Amino acid sequence: MSTAQYSVTEAQKSQFAAIYLLEYMINAPKRFALMLEREEEDLEPILEWLLIRDFVQIEGEERYTPTEKGRDALKRFMQRYSDFLTFFDVFCAVDLEEGSFAFANYFDFDTKSSWQAHLNQERWEDLRVAVAAYKGIDPVEIVFMSFVNEERFGRTETGWAFDLLLGSVWDEILNICNAALPIQQLGWDGEDGPVSGESVIQDIVSQGLSLAEQLREHEETPYRKIAHSATDSPDEATLEAVNVLRNAANSFDASPSKPEQWKDPWEL
Repeated sequence: MSTAQYSVTEAQKSQFAAIYLLEYMINAPKRFALMLEREEEDLEPILEWLLIRDFVQIEGEERYTPTEKGRDALKRFMQRYSDFLTFFDVFCAVDLEEGSFAFANYFDFDTKSSWQAHLNQERWEDLRVAVAAYKGIDPVEIVFMSFVNEERFGRTETGWAFDLLLGSVWDEILNICNAALPIQQLGWDGEDGPVSGESVIQDIVSQGLSLAEQLREHEETPYRKIAHSATDSPDEATLEAVNVLRNAANSFDASPSKPEQWKDPWEL
């Protein structure tokens, strides 16, 4: 059990929900009418939050549209989300006894179901929270990104849900962070004396970096863009934002220091 107790403020919940909705508006793309549909009513406080801060505007007294300030905010977020996809995700399943990664065998599986069955094996430990803590990054942000990547944030098959934006989803995210294996519990007693958890996590990060590089060099990639049910026509902002995700390589190394673009707290 982790000794850390992570938390998230109401302001942070609003910020994370807002960047998720802003990404949806630009990349799906989707323009929400000023008079929201019944299944979209849970979005009203988030759209108002974005409107007050000039990330969206009301166009023709009919619909919400992103502003240039909103597009710039999305670019910053997508750079960090790209790092998540190309760095953190390989640590979602690590065999601590063998020192192996589930993603090392990603291309051995032909179907999504067979790959998922591989991930579901009990030998894997999710070390993304421990790696985030080692790098000095808020694990809440990393778990939020994993929920976005796994399509567990914001929407269900029937539409938008308050619980998946500002409600109970955050209890689940915090439970994952607070129950995660902490760095100090990664240590073990070796033949030449104890091996610290810090040494173990540094070695794991180094191996993960090498694996992530191999995955990027492969013609295909296990990482997908944020999934959407698009209803509107694409625009230049869509192409620009997606290119940030597609082209950016991660900027991490095995040291406990943050990359430059992670040094400032991310905020809208």
